[in-house]
Amino acid sequence: MINVTKKSALAIAIGTIFGFTALNATAAVVPDGVKLADKQELVRNNGSEPQSLDPHKIEGVPESALARDLFEGITIVGPDGEILPGSATSWENKDFTVWTFKIREDAKWSNGDPVTAQDFVYSWQRLADPNTASTL
Repeated sequence: MINVTKKSALAIAIGTIFGFTALNATAAVVPDGVKLADKQELVRNNGSEPQSLDPHKIEGVPESALARDLFEGITIVGPDGEILPGSATSWENKDFTVWTFKIREDAKWSNGDPVTAQDFVYSWQRLADPNTASTL
């Protein structure tokens, strides 16, 4: 049986929410001298076709597995369930009402544009918008 405290459950929930609502793609840094294969592809046995790749409409395991492969949240959940930096380098919550995140200066979208705080604000607003019809 897994013993989950309220604090760890809250940390996991916050990490999951941030992971699915404030997402960006980050390419790997290829060291000098490394030659990549001509064909760059990821083959994943996902079990079934995803219903959606919209991070705010993901409901099932197949979509969640792909989202973990495709997107990086402001925080991520580490292999032991700990909350680790994702797009953020650090965060604080002094009074348990307002979270402040410092976004990595090198955080970029797949097209090279910098990731900004407004991108995360937009994501939260879209998630809360009834027109999005999110189940999160």
